[in-house]
Amino acid sequence: MDELSTSPYQFRRTQSCRVTNKGNLGTIASLTFSQKQALNLSWRLLKPQASTCFRKIFLELEIASPKVKQIFYKAALVDAFNKDEDNSATMEVHIKLTTKFFDELLSTLDDENEFVAKIRGIGSAHAILAKGSNFSSDIWERLGEIAMERVCSHEVVTKTREASRAWRTLIAILIDELRGGFEGELRQHRKSSSTDQIEMGKVEDEEELHAKLQQLRMDYNHTLPYT
Repeated sequence: MDELSTSPYQFRRTQSCRVTNKGNLGTIASLTFSQKQALNLSWRLLKPQASTCFRKIFLELEIASPKVKQIFYKAALVDAFNKDEDNSATMEVHIKLTTKFFDELLSTLDDENEFVAKIRGIGSAHAILAKGSNFSSDIWERLGEIAMERVCSHEVVTKTREASRAWRTLIAILIDELRGGFEGELRQHRKSSSTDQIEMGKVEDEEELHAKLQQLRMDYNHTLPYT
């Protein structure tokens, strides 16, 4: 079982190994061979307990962010009528997908491009929640704080210094890239929306101009002398 402290936010991302202003210290390339080994070994030991660990993380995230609780609640209502798990967004499905996600993620530690693309894809997929459910970037930050606490205080991870350092780095990078993918997709949505509004405005301006020209022609015709 994992050894948990009483404070869910003891580990802040500022205390992690993520140091973006000192070269590549905050990238996967900064992980040593022994740290990558420690990640994979500790994950194999942690995986049987992953469901319990991730459930605690999501439950604490619900407490920290009522928006998340509302999203999961709505998903549970929809899921009652939806048997297609691939399109489900319930907490239970998120727990299963997160376990699968870490399996895939840790297999790409030697390919940073694939590693980053995989994470950013997950982040961008959540951008749709920004409009209807007010999902925001601060939720990723809270998730990182909680995950850092839960995972890095697990007895499997705390057994070795290398594993602890590696997981802190991994989670910090993970949250940065999730947020990056999320915010990048949001900017694209806003840009598209803005372009649509501009185009709509152009159409409205053209229609208004056409109407004014018609009125001018009518006024001009009324001023002409009858022959």
